[in-house]
Amino acid sequence: MAELADIRQALADALALPGFQVSGYMLSNPTPPAIHVFPDEITYDAAMARGLDTWQLKIQAYVGFTTDIGAQKRLDALLAKTGTSSIKTLVESDRTLGNVVQDARVVDCTGYRLYGATGDGRVVLGAEWTVTVYA
Repeated sequence: MAELADIRQALADALALPGFQVSGYMLSNPTPPAIHVFPDEITYDAAMARGLDTWQLKIQAYVGFTTDIGAQKRLDALLAKTGTSSIKTLVESDRTLGNVVQDARVVDCTGYRLYGATGDGRVVLGAEWTVTVYA
């Protein structure tokens, strides 16, 4: 049965995009563009007394907001339902995350959000996805 650390690392590996700071753990001071992963809700014992747990994990991505249109185009590529930079495609291209879990699926996305994600007080543009993982 997969441990949380294994799931986090498998998601971070799947999300590795050139030029992005990517971590399976929350970044205290992300440098955009950045992606990190953290757990949300967990349902234990979904099948046969320890046979299956259901994990809801969040993926947050940030892009710099120094150029209005450029930042939005970069985030649009992450939000897309397909494509080489699509969060959905990256996670679901191997739904076992390298045989770490039984199944992983991106189920929703918040769309655009503004975050005060940097230590120097800059506002960044980002979004958050929910991934359901069966492990």
